[in-house]
Amino acid sequence: MWKKVMEFMVDFKMMMSLFFSAGIIIYVIFGSIMGVREIPFELIVQIFFLSILVTVFQYLFWNEKSAIKLSGATKVFIQYILLGLVLFGMSQMFHWFSVGSATFYNMLILYHVIYLGAIFGFSIYFKVLGMKFNQKILSFREENQGK
Repeated sequence: MWKKVMEFMVDFKMMMSLFFSAGIIIYVIFGSIMGVREIPFELIVQIFFLSILVTVFQYLFWNEKSAIKLSGATKVFIQYILLGLVLFGMSQMFHWFSVGSATFYNMLILYHVIYLGAIFGFSIYFKVLGMKFNQKILSFREENQGK
């Protein structure tokens, strides 16, 4: 039991770290375009908690042992809506921008572009590289199972 908990925590921490790093990188790139020269500490904490929430969504929808049994497209759509609502709620709670401003529309476009880009990237990975990698793992396990 303890070993499974530790394995889950290591996986969760790694995934959360990736989402946190992505959030910081996105902020640095688009912040520099908009003329921002530094990241406020409060924003780092907000990105940290947002990355935890996104990781929970990731495990809720895409874990192999997930209780949610829906098609991939349905999961993507539900996750898209939930994440959009969370980001909108956080933007209003932490006063990132006001609704109807130019920043609001820029962030809305940015959300769509990043989300669609991520979905496109993952689909390419799973169609092109993922299946080859899965086949190699299966053949490796079959070869080494008798040892």
